[in-house]
Amino acid sequence: MPYKAHISAGKARREHNMTRLMALDVGEARIGVAVCDASGILASPYTTLHVTRDEEQTWVAIQRLIAETEAQELVVGLPISLDGQLHTQAKQVQAFAERLKTHISIPLTFWDERLSTVEAQRLLAQRAEYEGSTRRDRNQRHHARRRRRVQEIDALAATVILEDYLEHLRRKGEDKK
Repeated sequence: MPYKAHISAGKARREHNMTRLMALDVGEARIGVAVCDASGILASPYTTLHVTRDEEQTWVAIQRLIAETEAQELVVGLPISLDGQLHTQAKQVQAFAERLKTHISIPLTFWDERLSTVEAQRLLAQRAEYEGSTRRDRNQRHHARRRRRVQEIDALAATVILEDYLEHLRRKGEDKK
């Protein structure tokens, strides 16, 4: 049976007034973070957290980001396979989110993140192509740019997840009118 994205209770409260949301793209080495404006229209990459062995550091960092951005709900990308099943990575993300729930006071919602990283890579490639055409020396600081791009992919993937989720909420609100 395919997994359907879980939509937590309380979404109806946002029909008329949106709240600030934060999205996480959880990986083994990094967590991409994106936020939206209070109107729920614009999602933007925010930062990338580095995962350490000390999970307590991760909880503190996420709590700090929630406070800093005044996020009122957390959307966690769930890597559902193309066949709709939850495999190892999705189960690891679910376990991570369950542990995280005990450290935050805002609602947490899972959202299907299929192909969000692929879309983020495509967007970065487009930007690199544009920037490459305007640069004189393409090899300058290659390694620093590559490292920055890897981190940008994670935050951009979180942005793709958040944009998709916001679009779902807009459609859902329009259906109720």
